[in-house]
Amino acid sequence: MGREIRKVPANWDHPFKEDRYGRTHYQPMYDRTYQEACADWLSDFDRIRSGGMDKFERDCYANVCDWASENTAPSPEYYRPWSDEEAIWFQVWETVSEGTPVSPAFETQEELIQYLADHGDFWDQKRCLEPSWQELWGGTPGVSGWGRDQAERFVMGPGWAPSMVIADGRVMSGVQAVTQPAPEVRP
Repeated sequence: MGREIRKVPANWDHPFKEDRYGRTHYQPMYDRTYQEACADWLSDFDRIRSGGMDKFERDCYANVCDWASENTAPSPEYYRPWSDEEAIWFQVWETVSEGTPVSPAFETQEELIQYLADHGDFWDQKRCLEPSWQELWGGTPGVSGWGRDQAERFVMGPGWAPSMVIADGRVMSGVQAVTQPAPEVRP
């Protein structure tokens, strides 16, 4: 759970969905194709149907029908509609759910770095307006950007960070934690 860089098609325009209250949100998507998800699901279904349940599955499900009732086939809207070859742009996604974008898509890593340095992600842009922003995250109220060094370390480094880290009694965003300079090692 956290933030990760995903590659998307050029000029990717992420789809929206309406929730049961009539609000519009990004459609969550796993970072795999529907075809890949179906192949895995069918493989599991065939394995279980032929009696290949492991101990955990036997403890949870009496038979293949019980397994299938809880492990429904994948729904296409929850999987990316592009192939790996089509994914040539860069975008930051949250991974607390299946995944939704938290930045625009950019053609180059440099453009993504500059955006994050100046603006942070979509959540940072909302959180920086809250009174607790400075107290919780050490940020400057109203300023959501990560700064050049942190953005560059994230994009050119791991490209992934957890949602939050607590270290030495200090709460920090996962991006702050994974982009800190390595501590000096003294002999």
